[in-house]
Amino acid sequence: MTKKTDSSLHQTPETAAGDLIDVLLEKVKQNPKDIRSLLMLGNSYYMSGKIILAIETYKTVIELDPHVSHAYYHIGIAYYRHAKLEEAIRALEKATEINPSLVMTYYWLGLSYYHKGLYSHSRQAFETLLQKNQESVIAHYHAALSCIADLAWDRARYHLEALVEDDHADPQVFLLLGKVYFRLRRVEDAIDIYKKGLGLNPGNQPLQEAVEFLINVQEP
Repeated sequence: MTKKTDSSLHQTPETAAGDLIDVLLEKVKQNPKDIRSLLMLGNSYYMSGKIILAIETYKTVIELDPHVSHAYYHIGIAYYRHAKLEEAIRALEKATEINPSLVMTYYWLGLSYYHKGLYSHSRQAFETLLQKNQESVIAHYHAALSCIADLAWDRARYHLEALVEDDHADPQVFLLLGKVYFRLRRVEDAIDIYKKGLGLNPGNQPLQEAVEFLINVQEP
């Protein structure tokens, strides 16, 4: 008895993605107003690294129906990846306007604002995300970065302390929190948090250097 070979088992991810794109292109050819297939096609282009084709596909969806929040969400991400920050911000703001419950929109919006230098807007986006999902670790982290860039030291402290209290051991969190404590003239707290970070990350050179610097520097 001859064993049948399933050729799909030998497909690379790139081949599988290409096959899916071909199937979706055929569906769209048969029905150019098939929004679901167009969204899937845009996502497939994006996942294949074909960002410009993804953007053009999402634009087609928006032309067909300007109220599809997922189209603005996905095109916003694609614009961000394509380093078109103004376009990304406009699209993502539109997505939140149409569908405020699409939580991850605020994450990408926060990143876009941050890289555009709009730090207070970035803070607001990440903090809106946290209002909707209080357990978002990544939102606390990026909110803290936005606060530091905006010189909002006390608010940055809040976000970083939330991560430490939730038992996150990333040395970068301890480095940032120590920096914030130092800016708030809480030098002893800065030393303590650096030491705590070292306890969780023995031998971490940046944390060790930070402790040594503060031990040997006068309080500002």
